[in-house]
Amino acid sequence: MSDLISSSDKQAYEDVFDDLHDTFGRDIKVFKAKKKIFVSTNSTYNALYSRIKNQKTSEKIVEEFTIKARISYMNGRQNETASNDITGIDVNKDSVRIKVNQEGYNLISSCKDIEVDGVLYDLISDESKIGMFSPKYYQLFLRRKG
Repeated sequence: MSDLISSSDKQAYEDVFDDLHDTFGRDIKVFKAKKKIFVSTNSTYNALYSRIKNQKTSEKIVEEFTIKARISYMNGRQNETASNDITGIDVNKDSVRIKVNQEGYNLISSCKDIEVDGVLYDLISDESKIGMFSPKYYQLFLRRKG
């Protein structure tokens, strides 16, 4: 059985969406926190409390990544606290919808904070996959912190 649309035409159509993402995508910052644990052999080790006297046991390291995303601000699109029927989450005027590629989604799915235009946001939704013939982009909703 042959396809109605050839694979070369499918690729050409998908390339149009890649061009749109490159053209209208803006840089956002993703902050990913990791905990680094230190182990040391030291004569001041206290077995009762399982720690070394006056020594840090762990250190938090924050990595910063920049990814490209298409951004839509929700202000003016819905009522102030209207519920979005498609996603099942409450979207208010301080919410942002972003669309990212696979690489961006991999970073966002395990991040702590997301900065868009100098404002910190929390991820409040699961991803919804977007693509003409196969999922190439992910749509996520963010809510302003604070």
